Amino acid sequence: MKCEFIQYQLGAYSAGELPPESSLYIEKHLRTCPACQAWLEEVQEMARIWQQPELELDIPDMTADIMNEIRQIPPLYKRQASRMKPKDSRKAMIAHFGLAACIAFCLFQFGVFEHLGTGITQATEIFSNSVDHILKEGKR
Repeated sequence: MKCEFIQYQLGAYSAGELPPESSLYIEKHLRTCPACQAWLEEVQEMARIWQQPELELDIPDMTADIMNEIRQIPPLYKRQASRMKPKDSRKAMIAHFGLAACIAFCLFQFGVFEHLGTGITQATEIFSNSVDHILKEGKR
């Protein structure tokens, strides 16, 4: 935990932004901890890199490629159009109810609802009435 706290503060320590008491505490720890010493060296190296933007690095400029990829993404309204509900929603509704009935039948058949006892018949009747009503009325 102590090293995590020190490493968290090393950026501010290296920039000279810590109060003197904190800096002394970190310096004392750095004398005895090689892991935090290595961490400080990394922080200082990163600071040198950021302070010298003209320094040539072997990193290719990928901005143009990334922007081309972004331009090829279709607009949001075109992507959402494919997710809209089907035109013939009555067929989809019947298919969903058929699937629900199959799942309910399997759950009843394999005894998932055995603890309901006498309520099974009543639940089946309510379910059947609901499906009949929806199919006759065409409402959800």
